[in-house]
Amino acid sequence: MAIRIITDSSSDLDLNTAKEMGVDVVSMSIQFGDTSYLDGVNLNKQAFYQMLAESSDSPTTAQPTPNDFLAPLLKAKEDGDEALVITLSSILSGTYQSALIAQDLCDYEPVYVVDSLSATAGVHILVEQACKLRDQGVSAEDIAQSLEDLKGRIRIFAVIDTLEYLRRGGRLSNLQAGLGTVTKLKPVISVREGAVAVVGKSFGTVAATKQLLKFLSEHPIAPDFPAFALYSDDKGRIDDFLPKLEEANILPQDLRFSSIGPTIGTHIGPGAVGMAYVEALQA
Repeated sequence: MAIRIITDSSSDLDLNTAKEMGVDVVSMSIQFGDTSYLDGVNLNKQAFYQMLAESSDSPTTAQPTPNDFLAPLLKAKEDGDEALVITLSSILSGTYQSALIAQDLCDYEPVYVVDSLSATAGVHILVEQACKLRDQGVSAEDIAQSLEDLKGRIRIFAVIDTLEYLRRGGRLSNLQAGLGTVTKLKPVISVREGAVAVVGKSFGTVAATKQLLKFLSEHPIAPDFPAFALYSDDKGRIDDFLPKLEEANILPQDLRFSSIGPTIGTHIGPGAVGMAYVEALQA
């Protein structure tokens, strides 16, 4: 019995890469004004950030519907395959709930749904681990349990340019966001236990980057999983960041690069740089 692995586009998995991995990607919707786009289908990352810079409209995101998840689940049922769905954090979106409804509608027992409690490359890490275990012959049920055990170790830390987009998306109060704007502070955010939190603020990017490195040192990167250097619109910020990781002796062994896509980019805006990884187990 094969295993069909399904995720949503918040994972920022390139569709060609997903196809090579044997992963189905269900797209989020991004709304600019009166026009709706499907993340990764008719709206790529470069076009999204260009529209974000040029449009007077603030984009909004919409979760996939249960029917969007139902289609690949019914295909799994038809083929007699097990199915494993890995979604964006349930605290950030109703995507997980849509997947659960699709699971009920499918009326097929070997379907497992995992709430990543993460976003962007944090979801990608779990998807990649699921594929690795699938290729080793592990059952979908055991993979789901392994991911439940692993997801609490996923860490995301990032410096963002402004709190304004988090405010627009309702992730921060006007007061919290206004303070950051007025004082020109550069926020450091984390995604932890499914939610976005501001964990630090510094005057200027240099000081914020030092604070980011401090968090990475306090929560060390596990060497046996891939780590992702994250950026929103400008990969040059990562090129500036990597020597600082090396100087701090925390450059990961398996380092990948991932541009933050429209689903999360809507809420953090341009100018972000950070890391997504699995935290090392403490002795």
